[in-house]
Amino acid sequence: MIKKLLAVSVSAVMMLAMSVSAFAAGSVNTSEQKILDELNAKNVPAKYVSQAKNYVEKDGVDITEAQAKEIIAHIDAADKILSDAGITVADLKKDRATLEKVVEEAKKAAQVLNLILTFNYTTYEVTVVDASGKTVAVINSTTTKKTGADSMSTVAVVSVLGLAVATLAVVTKKNAEA
Repeated sequence: MIKKLLAVSVSAVMMLAMSVSAFAAGSVNTSEQKILDELNAKNVPAKYVSQAKNYVEKDGVDITEAQAKEIIAHIDAADKILSDAGITVADLKKDRATLEKVVEEAKKAAQVLNLILTFNYTTYEVTVVDASGKTVAVINSTTTKKTGADSMSTVAVVSVLGLAVATLAVVTKKNAEA
C-alpha cells in the first residue's frame, strides 16, 4: 500500500514539474527599441505599442538601423499631422481627414518591413499582414484579449490534491497501525 501511495505521490510531483510552461520570446535589438520608445513618446495607445513589441520580439524579425530611421520618420510625420491639426491621438476618431493622413503614414511605416496595414474606418480595426499573407496583428477598439489554453494552473491544483490524498492515506495508515 505504501509503495502505491509513494508511486502516486512521485507521479504527481513529476507531472507538476513537467507541466511548467516554456516560452522563448525573442529579443528586441536597439533599432527596434528606438521604434518602441518613439511610439511611447508620441503617446500611441498601449495596445498598438504592445502589438508592435510582440511583432519585433518574434524570431526572424530583425529591424535594421536604416529601417528604424525610416519608420521613425513616418511616426514623426504622423505626429506632425496631429500637431498641425491641433488634435491628440485620442481625438483622431473625431477628425476623419486627419485620421486618414495618419493611417497613410502608418501604412508607409508598415511597408518598410514588407507588411501590409489595413484600417477599417467603421470599426477602427487595424489589421497587419506580412508578405506571405499571414496575419501579424489585429487590433480593434475593444480590449485585446489573451488567447490560447494554459493548463498549468489545472495541473498544479490536481497535483497538489493528489499529494494531499497521498499524505492523508499515509497518515491514516500510520494511525491505524498505532
